[in-house]
Amino acid sequence: MKKLIAIISVLAAGFIGTAKADITMSAGQSLEVQSSGDVTNVSIGGSLGFAFSQDLGNGVTVSMSGLTFDNDVAVVDNIVGTADTANTTANVNVVGAVTVNALVNQVNLVTANVVTGGGASNKGIDGDAFEQISFASANGTLTYGADVEVDYADTGVGDVSGSDLTAVGLASSDSAIALGGTTGNGISYTTSVGGTALKIGYLFANGGGNDLFDSSADANNSTVAISTAVPVGPLSATIGYTAASAPAGDTNTIGVSTSMAVGSGTLSASYVSVDGTTDSTEMGFAYTAAMGSATLSIGYQQADTDGQDNTNQTSARISQSVGTGASVFAEMINLSGGTGTTLAGETSSIVLGSAFTF
Repeated sequence: MKKLIAIISVLAAGFIGTAKADITMSAGQSLEVQSSGDVTNVSIGGSLGFAFSQDLGNGVTVSMSGLTFDNDVAVVDNIVGTADTANTTANVNVVGAVTVNALVNQVNLVTANVVTGGGASNKGIDGDAFEQISFASANGTLTYGADVEVDYADTGVGDVSGSDLTAVGLASSDSAIALGGTTGNGISYTTSVGGTALKIGYLFANGGGNDLFDSSADANNSTVAISTAVPVGPLSATIGYTAASAPAGDTNTIGVSTSMAVGSGTLSASYVSVDGTTDSTEMGFAYTAAMGSATLSIGYQQADTDGQDNTNQTSARISQSVGTGASVFAEMINLSGGTGTTLAGETSSIVLGSAFTF
């Protein structure tokens, strides 16, 4: 990651001024190989991101992120966009009567822009760019915008895998937690009181991140969330609560996690309870330790949804630094218990990869 100090001059009618902004740029590249059953998947991708911050000179610092390009194993070309549509207007010869040329042109419809195979076109590049802005002061940080995330109750620690490729092709889980609408248009505020960290979030509409929405509409689905982190002796405890509304029913979720130093590493545990249309619980444990310049993590979690078999998941990851900003890693995941009867899939996966950050 490199930090660039840029001076931006703005000249416009009725306004002449100079603004100084810190521009943070980050980039990365990864190569990953997954083995799952008889399938071998290869993922090659990169990332590029920009963030902007500026001191207003009154104790408040404004920051904003945007133009993030990242590797997504589920999207063609790693760019999410709107598919082009076919131009089905025939190039008809309108001079004189219908001729052979006209008939040929009726067959040769313009279809070059049609996207096939479920991919996305290059019309849209990171539609969430510049959707959020934050104001930081000595009292805390206020953020507002679209696609604000308030999934504070999702405190699960049992999944230590870090690659999106690891879960590709795996069977669906019979039991899994669903917190309801935790992303949308809204605000969040983080602060600290004494030694206690506090987060509060509210979504005006949790159905998505549209730039334009009717805040007075009866059909709005709002979400309220709060989280607090409290030191308790040698432990660090976090409690999160989320209440999301939806036409199908409200969802109330509470999550608790704690961690403490054990030996040369950290032991973590969590419990999440979801009260909704279908009730679910999830408990998890994880242990992370340093082994020289390598980091080893092992995790276990169990999900229990009413009317479904329990799903057990074991995961492990080891990462080794091979230089500044460069690392190689290996990770695995294994599912047992209820792993879905509708969608077929494997129950275990191994991923080897390398990552570079700049």
